[in-house]
Amino acid sequence: MAKRKKQTGSVKKLLKMLPAALLIMLMCVGICLGALIETGLVSLTGVQQAIGIAPAETTDTPTGSDIPEEAKAFAVHVIDVGQGDSILILAGGKSILIDAGEKEYGGKVVSFIKEKGIGKLDYIIATHPHSDHIGGLAEVISSVGAEKIIVPKLPDEMVPTTRVYENFLKAVKNSGGKLTAAKAGNSYDIAEINGLPVKMTVLTPCDGAEYDDLNNYSVSVRVDYNRISWLLAGDLSEEGEKDLINSGADIDVTAYKVSHHGSSSSSSEMFLERVTPRLCVISCGEGNSYGHPHKETLNCLSEFTSSIYRTDQCSTVSVYSDGTRLFVSKASKEGE
Repeated sequence: MAKRKKQTGSVKKLLKMLPAALLIMLMCVGICLGALIETGLVSLTGVQQAIGIAPAETTDTPTGSDIPEEAKAFAVHVIDVGQGDSILILAGGKSILIDAGEKEYGGKVVSFIKEKGIGKLDYIIATHPHSDHIGGLAEVISSVGAEKIIVPKLPDEMVPTTRVYENFLKAVKNSGGKLTAAKAGNSYDIAEINGLPVKMTVLTPCDGAEYDDLNNYSVSVRVDYNRISWLLAGDLSEEGEKDLINSGADIDVTAYKVSHHGSSSSSSEMFLERVTPRLCVISCGEGNSYGHPHKETLNCLSEFTSSIYRTDQCSTVSVYSDGTRLFVSKASKEGE
């Protein structure tokens, strides 16, 4: 899995060099440790911290002035768009925007993009055509645009006829852009940072899957940069999560943008046991009428990490990485 890649050749050489007694002792330690983790007496996060894999290093400055220079080339910005989603990923000069919140947040997202010095996005991912995800994309596409716009392929009966969706399609047409259907397994070489590749892999919608809930058609992607990995899955709900697990895709990641704003219909315990997140970010609106994030979801997430950030509490959350460590910068809410 991504955080524990096998180093087959090196391991074989090491095994040949170690005395048999030491090998037996190491095997016993590994078995015992695995049993303790399984029973819950020892947490995986605790083990990771003990061997020097920190879950996150946090700074609480609006400008991110405490972020190490070597971590600034890779950033995941979960933009505060109220009860919606918008994530801007910057990697080695390349850019990926995932969703843009409701229509009224389009201008805020455009401003955020331009403040980062971006004239045109490399990728836009419209996870699924609900207004809290694509409402602001019409303005983003008209003002900034993108080289590639990725969307889920929907059955005819699931294609919405809303004004928001029509505005999105009209903006794409007027910009001269074309839509690319998300295909599970497709991968994109995004950039290189100090010789290390940044790669994005499409995970869902799973091939042949059919749902009654539009949320389950959400485009999910995994983004990898050296030892750091992200899972961003729109509003994927439990049925879609099960299909993703059954697909055999590697979803064991470092950081997780919590699906569906922390709803109890997403981020099931079975799913999180595969994801094993060390850091989570939830995008939701302050005092929202849905009660997001739900207590059940927060409880499940807390079994895996204490590094949980929420835009309703922190405003925009920016997570930087040098490929090994994570650094978090939280923008203050207005008036605080």
